[in-house]
Amino acid sequence: MSRTIALAFLLAVASGVSFGAAAPADPAKPGKLPVGVTTIQSIDTVRERILTVELWYPAKTAGRDAVPRKQPYPLIMVAHGFCGSRLNYEYLTTHLASHGFVVAAPDFAGLTQADCDAGTATTPFDALPYDLSFVCRDLHNTGGRLAAWAKHVRGSPTGLVGHSLGGGAVIGAARIDEFFTNVVALAPSATAATADGLDELTPRAWMVMGGTADTLVSFTDWTQPFWEAAPTPKFLVKIEGGTHGGFRDSDSATPSAMIEAQHDAVKRATTALFYKYLAIKLKFAKRLRTADDGFVAFTAKLK
Repeated sequence: MSRTIALAFLLAVASGVSFGAAAPADPAKPGKLPVGVTTIQSIDTVRERILTVELWYPAKTAGRDAVPRKQPYPLIMVAHGFCGSRLNYEYLTTHLASHGFVVAAPDFAGLTQADCDAGTATTPFDALPYDLSFVCRDLHNTGGRLAAWAKHVRGSPTGLVGHSLGGGAVIGAARIDEFFTNVVALAPSATAATADGLDELTPRAWMVMGGTADTLVSFTDWTQPFWEAAPTPKFLVKIEGGTHGGFRDSDSATPSAMIEAQHDAVKRATTALFYKYLAIKLKFAKRLRTADDGFVAFTAKLK
């Protein structure tokens, strides 16, 4: 099989194409809602932390600072990795907003790409879960400085998505804030020991993803052992040939076709999880079943 044909087949499989039969609804496809985006600041005066936050939301028309739709939607927080940015995952943040979620991604002040480039990355990891909790509570406070946005957030249950160091941060955030009821960790900086005590938290759903070609966070040594130790309900997404950088918008070391396929796998699984456990809709529930198409091995363990 030629490389071109092989890549085309890979994309077809990753997109959920079913040869010889009608394909089921695919949560990797964009939702029906226009997406607005804006930049806000969440200011924690007690900890003296000013957090710049990018916000994606269902809007009346698509575009920056577009007018949001009146009805409220569930909130999802997104956490970037070390030397990263709130803008590293727009393939996913925009996608989730199009499906009816408000998505907030803060820059972790002191741990961004700009901080690393300047040699000033000094913020301790322990601060990150509290950053996520503060922004989450800020966006739920209809009497606070972000009240104009809080009125568009539906209910206290909130989802989390974190990559790499941010993956470790969302696990930590779930420990300290009961608002966080669903966690998606993308190649998280976590081992089996990181799961200690998670079974004592309010029941929530855990989804862990990793790539077999990840040379920074080993799927076999880190990702899978953490998932095995995590409480149920839990879901494991193993991406054959997936890379660490492939979870971001771009990665110069990974072929574009592979990144697109990896992005589709992330969107498909994440959207299905948040529909069922956060929006409480069964639209894509069938996607949360154990399956293996040769590219993505999806394992579900409900109890």
